[in-house]
Amino acid sequence: MGLFKKLVVGFFILLVLGIIGAFGMQYYYETFYEKVPVEVKSDTVSGEVFYLSHTLEPGTYKIEAGGTGIVKAIKILDPDTKEIISTYEDSTKLIYGSAKPFVVRIDYAPPNPDESYTATVGIYLLVKE
Repeated sequence: MGLFKKLVVGFFILLVLGIIGAFGMQYYYETFYEKVPVEVKSDTVSGEVFYLSHTLEPGTYKIEAGGTGIVKAIKILDPDTKEIISTYEDSTKLIYGSAKPFVVRIDYAPPNPDESYTATVGIYLLVKE
């Protein structure tokens, strides 16, 4: 029973450290980096739609998706093959850094079927102040 208890306590300590690290990184980028707008758009749409950015150069970016619709997923794609590199579901804000060019795809859904809604996207290059 002692070993099981140590494993459970260790798991929770790692979980807490991970959460603190994620919030710490968010605070660090918000405090010490300037957001330079790369793409900022808003549009009224209906049905399930997606936004596809132009090819973004290597760097660290803050991606914000929102509006009155539902953000289903933010996907990072390879610019040449359009293969998915990573997917972030149920996320509206994301800091993503890459040493290679990439494309951002954001999937939106209407809050109610057959209803028009606003879809917004903001992609900002994070530059050290």
